Amino acid sequence: MVARLPISARPALWFGLLVLAVVCIEWLIIRQPVFRQHPQLPAAVSFDVLVGLPVLFYLLVVRPYRLPVRTVAVAFAAAVALSYWLLPAPQQQYVRWAGQALSGVELLTTALLLLNLRRLQQAYRAAAAHTAGVAERLTAAFRQVFGRPLAPLVFELLVFYYALASWRARPVVPAGSRVFSCYQESAFTACVGTVMLLSLAEMGALHLLLVRWNALAAGVALALHLYGLILLLAHVRAVRLLPVQLSAEQELLLRVGFFWTVRLPRAALAAGYLLRDAPAPAPGRLNLARPLLTPPNVLLGLAGPQSIMGPYGLRRNARELAFYVDDAAGLLAALALPETPAGHPVFGNKP
Repeated sequence: MVARLPISARPALWFGLLVLAVVCIEWLIIRQPVFRQHPQLPAAVSFDVLVGLPVLFYLLVVRPYRLPVRTVAVAFAAAVALSYWLLPAPQQQYVRWAGQALSGVELLTTALLLLNLRRLQQAYRAAAAHTAGVAERLTAAFRQVFGRPLAPLVFELLVFYYALASWRARPVVPAGSRVFSCYQESAFTACVGTVMLLSLAEMGALHLLLVRWNALAAGVALALHLYGLILLLAHVRAVRLLPVQLSAEQELLLRVGFFWTVRLPRAALAAGYLLRDAPAPAPGRLNLARPLLTPPNVLLGLAGPQSIMGPYGLRRNARELAFYVDDAAGLLAALALPETPAGHPVFGNKP
């Protein structure tokens, strides 16, 4: 029997295979002696990597997964780094131009933030009077100062806040709310700690290999590894500080660290089901437990499609939410949800 990939994974797989094919072809072209003799060849390779790969990213990743168009900027930055690695230094003229343009955008963004730093601080303090969440305060401050929530920037700031500045913070729970943790009864902390230790060992070995071959590639790989470690550390802290909450008004605040957030009034919940294993992928079903490295143990059926906010401002519409909490039975009992009503279209197939 031939195993088939889930449909949701196919666009990303195609993109990965095409990127690998493009890199291999360009590498073979660069290795040819004629490459240095014809100026149009470095220009063509630069165009393929700097323009072609971001276009592929838009067509095969952004559109199928409905990601924000601004994520193409991240793909372009990755293409610039890849071009520096692929092309020899004498043929990096076009890449340097792209790098300078990228640096100009970063400098402009930094300058705008610095020029508006005082206004942002005042807006952040004003938002603190209405909300206790750091993400909500940052979003409100950016919206007030710049007219936009700037979700990607908020996400990056949250990464560094939870990793470096949250060690004295405590979970903020409104009066009358019940809290449901997501890490005490699972292997989440141990799994993330193991991944971080393995990443440290990999980072050291890979850096020693790359630094003998290409100093720039070694620096880029080291920076990516360090960012990955900071992201994992921030994720561990956020999961501890942002538990699932059920307010006195029966509003469910469902959070998975700072990756996924959704507020669900009781009227939006149709049914609940205790899971013994991860449910099969289905249209409209969103598995929020993946960032916890733990199988979900609760499946909620929603009365209608709900918009769930994810990393970098990503939004998903879902009619079912699979997630993990330590006290799943207690949560469903507190919500007083009917368990799998007969004929409910969402729960037609019990996992």
